[in-house]
Amino acid sequence: MIFVRSLVAAVVFASGTCAATAQNAWPDRPVRFLVTSAAGGGIDLMARMLADGLSRQLPKPVVVENNGAAGGLIATRAVANAGSDGYTFLFQGPGYAALPYIHRNPGFDVRKNFAPVSLVAKYPLVLVTRPSLNVKTLPEFIALVKSNPGKFTFGSSGVGGASHIPLEAIKSQAGLDMTHVPYRGSGQTTAALLGGQIDLTIDGLAPQIGNIQSGSVVPLGVSTEARAPQMPDIPAINEVLPGFKYPMWVAVFASAETPAPIVEKMSKAIADALSEPAVRKRYEDLLVEVVGSTPAALGAFADEQLSFNKAIIEKAKIQAGD
Repeated sequence: MIFVRSLVAAVVFASGTCAATAQNAWPDRPVRFLVTSAAGGGIDLMARMLADGLSRQLPKPVVVENNGAAGGLIATRAVANAGSDGYTFLFQGPGYAALPYIHRNPGFDVRKNFAPVSLVAKYPLVLVTRPSLNVKTLPEFIALVKSNPGKFTFGSSGVGGASHIPLEAIKSQAGLDMTHVPYRGSGQTTAALLGGQIDLTIDGLAPQIGNIQSGSVVPLGVSTEARAPQMPDIPAINEVLPGFKYPMWVAVFASAETPAPIVEKMSKAIADALSEPAVRKRYEDLLVEVVGSTPAALGAFADEQLSFNKAIIEKAKIQAGD
C-alpha cells in the first residue's frame, strides 16, 4: 500500500512538473491567430499589426489565419474547441458578442468556452446619411423619418454584423420605422449610400473621413460615449439618444481550457507589443484607441457587450439563415 501511494504521488508530481515545464517553455512553436474576417479588411490589418509586434515579444512568431466563413462563426467555434495547448487564439471584434444570439446553435457557450486575453483597441463608428435628404443633424433625420414612416432605409454590412446591431439599437431607441437592407461588407454599403439606394448607414470613422470631408455623406453622430478626438465637431449619438454607446473593438480570446499562466503571458506580450511606438502609431493611423487590457478587464467589457447585443437581437428578432 505504501508503495502504491508513493507511486501515485510520484506520477502526480511528475505530471505537474511536466505541465509547469510546458507552460514555462511556451511558446516553443508558432502561435496562431484565427481572424474572423477575410484578408485585407480593417480587422485583418489590426491582427497582422499585432502579430508583427508579438513576433518580436515572443520567442516564436504569431501567424494570422483568416476565416470569415459564416460571419466568423467557424473560426470562433474552432477556438472554442481548441483545447488546452495554448497555441490557438481568436482575434475578433463585436461579432463575438452577436454570434451566440443570431445563431440557433452556434456550437459553443460563449460564457463558458472562452478565456478573455486582452482588449486590443476600441474606435468609433460614424452614422452617415446622404446629402440629398437635406438634413444636417441626427434630430433632423429622426424628425424626417418619423414624418414618413416606412419610407426610409438603412444599410448594413450583413445580418447581425457590427453595423446592423447599432443601427437596430438606434432605430429602437429613436422609435423609427425603417427598412433594413443588408449588403456584403461595408464597401458595398457605402457604395449604395453614395448611389442613393439607401438613406443611412454606420461605418468606421477612418473609411468615411474622405467622404465626410468631400461632402459626399453627412455625419450625424459617432457611436462612442464621447466625441471622437479626430473629429470633435461630430456629436456623439449619446448626446441625442442618452445612454447610447456602441464602440467598435477588437480583442484576443483563447479556449477556456488554456492554462492561466499562458493567458497571462499572452496578455502581457500584447500589452508590450502595443506599447512599441511603431505598432502604436500604425494603430493610431487607423484612428483607433490602443488599449492592451488585462484578461479581467476584457472579461468585464465582453460581458457588457454580450448583454447589449442579446437585448437588441432579441427585440429586433435578428436571426442568421442557419
